[in-house]
Amino acid sequence: MRKFSLLLLSVMMQTVCFAQVTVKGNVVNERGEAVEYVSIGFEDDSVGVISDAKGHFTIKIPAGRKKELSFSHVSYLTTEVPYQEYAKGSELTVVLKDRVVELAEVVIGKKNKPKTIVGKGIPAPGLVGTSGHGSDLGPEGGVLFSCSKSYVISDILINIAGITFEQCKVSINVYERQGKRFVNIHQKPIYETLTKSKNKYTLDVRPEEDIVLKPKKEYYVSINVVDGYGEKGYLNMKAYMKNGLYRDAVKGKTKKFPICPAIQVKGYEVE
Repeated sequence: MRKFSLLLLSVMMQTVCFAQVTVKGNVVNERGEAVEYVSIGFEDDSVGVISDAKGHFTIKIPAGRKKELSFSHVSYLTTEVPYQEYAKGSELTVVLKDRVVELAEVVIGKKNKPKTIVGKGIPAPGLVGTSGHGSDLGPEGGVLFSCSKSYVISDILINIAGITFEQCKVSINVYERQGKRFVNIHQKPIYETLTKSKNKYTLDVRPEEDIVLKPKKEYYVSINVVDGYGEKGYLNMKAYMKNGLYRDAVKGKTKKFPICPAIQVKGYEVE
């Protein structure tokens, strides 16, 4: 009976190994430069990873997934690799093309002062957080909002409650929500490096480019850990009683919660 059980277990393990596809490779741009922290996976699915700081990635794809594998980054056009190509098992080199965005001219009055677009909410009990370890990352979390006027973002304020990483890198994103799609409205990635030595403070992120918010559109400001530098850890933030939205892995299904990370957004009103 024991021999039969071991044989059955061996067959099951071999079946899983043959069914699962492991894809390895590198992501570069048209100039041959490595592209860091690229979101890799399937749209509206829980399977996904992020490339490391040198563009390397490894993703294990369960049986039954035969859709195109998507590679996306805020500074580049999304590229999709067909199943027939990535299922071969050979190492991939994925080339991303630059995303060119026409920047609209923005006029801000000389006496214009930053106004609160997304303010503080009612403090929620406990904390919200996300985790990370190499490419094994936690969810992207943030707040949904809209505005009645046009603004240029001046500050994104995030209330950090503590981290267990010695050091980690986070990505802050501003999306326009278009149905089920989330479209970045900035061209340059926004990264911040956090350290364990600095806890319980407000992270003030000031974008280098003009990020314009328009009325009657829905936006999503989020934060997630993109690099734990090989260490498993958690990023904790204070929470507000507001419409929170969380996305599994890198391209996963969205989940709404009545609480969100303590994120505030300020900006200049556009004339």
